[in-house]
Amino acid sequence: MFIKKGLSITVAFLFLSFLFSSSLETEAHAADRKAPDKNKVRVWYSSEKDPASRTWYDGPKEVNYALDEQTPLTLTKKKPSDSAAVYIDPSHRYQSVLGIGSSLEESTIHNLSKMSPGKRKEVLKKLVDPNEGVGMDVMRITIGTSDFTAQEFYTYDDMPEGQKDPQLKNFSIQKDIDLHITSTIKEALAINPKLKIIASPWSPPAWMKTNENLKRGKLKDQYIGELAVYFRKFIEAYEKQGIPIYAMTLQNEPLLEIDYPSMYMPPSQQRKLAIAVKKELKKHVIDTKIWIYDHNAIGAWNYIPPILDDKKGNQAADGIAFHDYDGDLSVMSEIGRRYPDKSIHLTERSVWGTAGADRIAQYFRNGTSSYNAWVTMLDSQIKTHHWIGTPDPTLFIQDAKNPDRYWNIPIYHMTGNFSEFVERGAKRIESNYGSKNTVTNVSFLNPDQSIVTIVINQTSADQKFRIVSGNRQFEAVIPAKTVATYKWQHKK
Repeated sequence: MFIKKGLSITVAFLFLSFLFSSSLETEAHAADRKAPDKNKVRVWYSSEKDPASRTWYDGPKEVNYALDEQTPLTLTKKKPSDSAAVYIDPSHRYQSVLGIGSSLEESTIHNLSKMSPGKRKEVLKKLVDPNEGVGMDVMRITIGTSDFTAQEFYTYDDMPEGQKDPQLKNFSIQKDIDLHITSTIKEALAINPKLKIIASPWSPPAWMKTNENLKRGKLKDQYIGELAVYFRKFIEAYEKQGIPIYAMTLQNEPLLEIDYPSMYMPPSQQRKLAIAVKKELKKHVIDTKIWIYDHNAIGAWNYIPPILDDKKGNQAADGIAFHDYDGDLSVMSEIGRRYPDKSIHLTERSVWGTAGADRIAQYFRNGTSSYNAWVTMLDSQIKTHHWIGTPDPTLFIQDAKNPDRYWNIPIYHMTGNFSEFVERGAKRIESNYGSKNTVTNVSFLNPDQSIVTIVINQTSADQKFRIVSGNRQFEAVIPAKTVATYKWQHKK
């Protein structure tokens, strides 16, 4: 009995000791989370494979890195080195970041609607969930249909040929409800309540246009006021559905007339429309922002000053939207310097591979506050859309024969190198761009004072480099054709 009793006491003592030590260990881990090692640099890699190749529509492929975390690096005192250097200056700050995202246009939503509820939620989480996905936080939607739709083209006030509805008595977003557009957007908002929705129209109702057709044509000046009311009604209708519209543009690609919903809108007319829309929104106490232009850099200097150099036009516009299909991105910086009180946004352009990741870096280096890819999901038969060409691979691809089966292409993870780590309200900070022959980069300072630097290696060889910030630095080697995110705590 004595031996058994003694053994029991010993076991009890050891058990209590284990609990005590485990408690201390748990507290230590908690303390580590609250006070991370300021000399550690966390690292994530994503790599390219067959960028922009339509073979991605055939099925998924293995990639070397898919936003995989690597062994942390250590910050040391700055020292001489012969490796390429990225010099960062957190005290030199530029534009604030609104966010990074893609689009929830009808083609994408049509394919999402074919999935089971669980799989659809899984895709949306991968897009917008900051914990289980890449945390995209700005999504672009269309006001009526665009060319990327599985439907016949429509607006919210279509009338029989020859009839008009200047009082907008027939205005309705019921088609958006029936086609699961509003419910899908609400599902995304439920996953990420911080998601900002921006909206763009491809065409007003045909009866407002010179050719009375959703394709091509021009807005009749007599309907500028009616179109302003049409936009206000859209914003209110979406608000009633639980979808706040953060910002809108006045016409997608206003310099393009083409055989899908489109419309030529000269700057003089867009100025009048901007003033009318701003007046309508103020009258109804709506704070949706107005972004002008929404087209390529190449036409910006001829389009934007006629709007913003006018006092009323300037007061009506909150920001400037760009696309990236033609022109030099430096135009965005030049426009930003001329109109420093207007935010800059890259609202449409899909990219691929490390060259695409570098393009995203250049958007931010040239002053954009947000970036949106265009078209999130087509199926493996490259359907369904009405664009005039054959689209390159989208972020997600759905198996046309089995809608619940899907896969992503590498740029999904590469975009995540930005969207998952650069927080809303971050400031882009000074860094030398580097060289495409070694590495390029863009750097940000988050609101929590963490520094995020995205480094891109477009070459076919591993690249050794170092990042220097103040009197601290770290050295790294980035694999060939890889994007890396480096994150560490800023030391003031």
